[in-house]
Parts: sequence; structure tokens; C-alpha cells
Amino acid sequence: MLHSAYVSPLTVEDIPALEKLEEEIHLSFWGKENYRRFLEDFPEYFGSRAAIVTDSGSSKLLGFYLARSLFENLEILKVGVLAEYQRRGIGTLLMESAYAEGIKRGCRRCFLEVRKSNFVAMEFYHRHKFRVAGSRLGYYSDPVEDAWVMERSL
Repeated sequence: MLHSAYVSPLTVEDIPALEKLEEEIHLSFWGKENYRRFLEDFPEYFGSRAAIVTDSGSSKLLGFYLARSLFENLEILKVGVLAEYQRRGIGTLLMESAYAEGIKRGCRRCFLEVRKSNFVAMEFYHRHKFRVAGSRLGYYSDPVEDAWVMERSL
């Protein structure tokens, strides 16, 4: 039996689970050392993980986000949720956590990029009051694809 999901700060101890999760949901893993540097060496970077605790007491990573705050801007760098937990509120829980931390850091706007072909993600972001603000040509690799830049106020 599963209990309610909870959100906690992303730490370097989460990196192995992140790598596995990103592989499963087809995100591009940026390398263990890069994640370590983001989480330990650069205070403008932060993230959270969504997890559940099973009756056996083990924790299962369901999703995460990685973001950074730059002046008045919050940039969502990555967000991902295991396929079997999508459309269950986990993504919303993570996004609301990111907004709250961004606001605490003085951010007034939130930005992100999304593959132009990722209609499911764009629908999710539209529900979160994002709008298309521009595009980046050839932004993604493997495969090469353009990105929409989306924004919303906080």
C-alpha cells in the first residue's frame, strides 16, 4: 500500500535515483558531477523530489524538478515524473514547490523550455498559467528539435 506523496529538497544522495528516473522517462541526464555541482556549489540552483513511503518503510522517488533563481527570474531546468504516477498531481506538487521557493528567493517570473513536439507537457504548463514567450531553434539534441520558451508570473 502507498501513502501520500511528499516533497523534500533534492540532495546529492538522490543523484543515482535521478539518473535511473531520467533514463526511464527519456530525459537527458546531465552527469553525476554536474548535478553534484548544481546542488552543492551553486546556491542559485535548487530542486525537490517527490516520493512516497511504502508500508515497508522504503522511499520511492516519483519525480523531481531542478531549477535556478537568477535575480527576479525562476527558471525550471528540468521536471519529470514516472509515467505510472503522471496525472496524479505529482507534477503539480513539484511545480508549486518550485514556485514557492522562487518567491522566497525574490523571483517574480518563471520561465522554462519545452520541446515543440511535447504536447502533453505543453498542456500541463498551460494549466499552470504558462504562455509561449518565444522559441529557441535547435535547442534540444537527440533528436535535434526546437523549443518553446514559456513564462508565467509568480
